[in-house]
Amino acid sequence: MYVLGIDAGGTKTHCAVADETGKIMGEGFSGPANHQTCGRERAKQSLQDAVNQALEAAGLEKKDIAYGVFGMSGADGEDDFILLNGVVGEIMEDVDFEVMHDGWIGFRSAVDGNMGIVSICGTGAGHAGENRQGERLTLRNLDYITGNVGGGGDLARKAMHYAFRSNEGTAEKTELEKELPGLFHVETMDQVCAIVKNREIPEEQQYQLPRLVFRLAGEGDAVCRKLITWMGYEEGRYAAAIIRRLHMEEEEVPVVLIGSLFGTRNSLLIDAYMKAVHAAAEKAYPIIPEAAPVTGAVKIAVEHLSNQKTF
Repeated sequence: MYVLGIDAGGTKTHCAVADETGKIMGEGFSGPANHQTCGRERAKQSLQDAVNQALEAAGLEKKDIAYGVFGMSGADGEDDFILLNGVVGEIMEDVDFEVMHDGWIGFRSAVDGNMGIVSICGTGAGHAGENRQGERLTLRNLDYITGNVGGGGDLARKAMHYAFRSNEGTAEKTELEKELPGLFHVETMDQVCAIVKNREIPEEQQYQLPRLVFRLAGEGDAVCRKLITWMGYEEGRYAAAIIRRLHMEEEEVPVVLIGSLFGTRNSLLIDAYMKAVHAAAEKAYPIIPEAAPVTGAVKIAVEHLSNQKTF
């Protein structure tokens, strides 16, 4: 018997096909599959492409899969699950599957149990948690208007904001002012302004800006260091709120940190995050997974098969 796991995010989709012991037989990779940002059809195509690649690499067909677990960025509210269950159902046809927030598969890639907090800080940000009683809480994780902040997109916007303020002398000086024109393949901040004025920040720069902020912070740029510290502390406040709402303040709470920005293991980011978390639970401790999030999806799928065999 074989299982299928998917990690579908805002920039890429990773699929793994494994046997019933969890041994990965084949993998597939494709583009973004967060329906909130790329739309239903683009998400479906990315999922389909990743599934097809993984099955081909494993030398298997869809009918060989006993169960699939889809960890989906954007699986936040009831309406999201209705849409995503429909999309995945079209892809998997007669194969049983489960759709869940991608934070949970990231959590299970690092932790065997279910109790704890998971925070995502990558392209965007998201947070969820579960207590020992099995009560689970997932924040809305949508956008700024609905209370969410953090991730590469927000860091890119703040970097642009303070680069322009540095250029105009309305805030602290930062090397971002000097670096941004080259990043946008122009010579002056006025030319950068013209690009931004005429359209949204191009995708290439949205990916590169967070890396620039982290590099300059490492070189001692005070503004970039403040931006990273700000983001870490804000992300920690979301986790702390979940801890309080689930009454986990006295627990030794594992806090699993996933996503490309947490994956940098930057001490400014992690220390600021944990400062906010420790205000709610002093014994909480961070875990940055070594394994890819998709391994958590595979683990959950294998457990599902094992549980079925016990009945």
